[in-house]
Amino acid sequence: MDVVDGALSSVSLFADLPESALRQIEACCTWRRYAAGEQVFDKESDTLDVYFIIEGAVRILNAASDDREVALADVLAGNYFGELAAIDGMKRSARVIATRDSLLASLDGRSFLEQMHDHPQIALRVLERLTRIVRNLDSRVSQLSTQSENQRVWGELLRLAEPDPGRPEGWHIPDLPNHKEIAAWAGTSREQVAQAIGELARDGIVRRKTMGLIICDLPRLQMMTKVLGAA
Repeated sequence: MDVVDGALSSVSLFADLPESALRQIEACCTWRRYAAGEQVFDKESDTLDVYFIIEGAVRILNAASDDREVALADVLAGNYFGELAAIDGMKRSARVIATRDSLLASLDGRSFLEQMHDHPQIALRVLERLTRIVRNLDSRVSQLSTQSENQRVWGELLRLAEPDPGRPEGWHIPDLPNHKEIAAWAGTSREQVAQAIGELARDGIVRRKTMGLIICDLPRLQMMTKVLGAA
């Protein structure tokens, strides 16, 4: 598709970049729309492009086994991904899929490195992002190695929970993701997710409500996740 004028101005990486430089980068980009669920690139592919999310969102996934994937990050509009391969020239280390209908601009790896050289502020922002990635992965590895599968599921429910406006001091998950999505974040299987939520329901800690989940005993859920996770 044709260049989308001014679209890269919404990407945080290019903040404060002169308009003339921004237009030059836009002219070098390839523009494509992806449907929700469509793969952007696969693990071990040898493409070196860097992608900028103009609209939509993507998820970065890595295989934990033949039939299981772990979600590493959700990347939203205004951000970018794929820079690791552009920097080191090696194959992709993860798979990326669109989680919503998305518009992406991609820049080949060599051109991306040239922009980092020409605009030091871009290089500094990339460095800051790589630092955050390392810190987040350290935390993720620690979680996967120290908590049981059930605890990781319960922790994901805590992450999704929000105050329930219909109940004073109550908490809920108004739109519970499907078991496959929760499993990807918890590093487990869909069957284990169903078992973990079922255990909470039998103990009266949660209960189903239409497409959501009511958290009936938040302190107990927090205790089960933290205390057992520290054992």
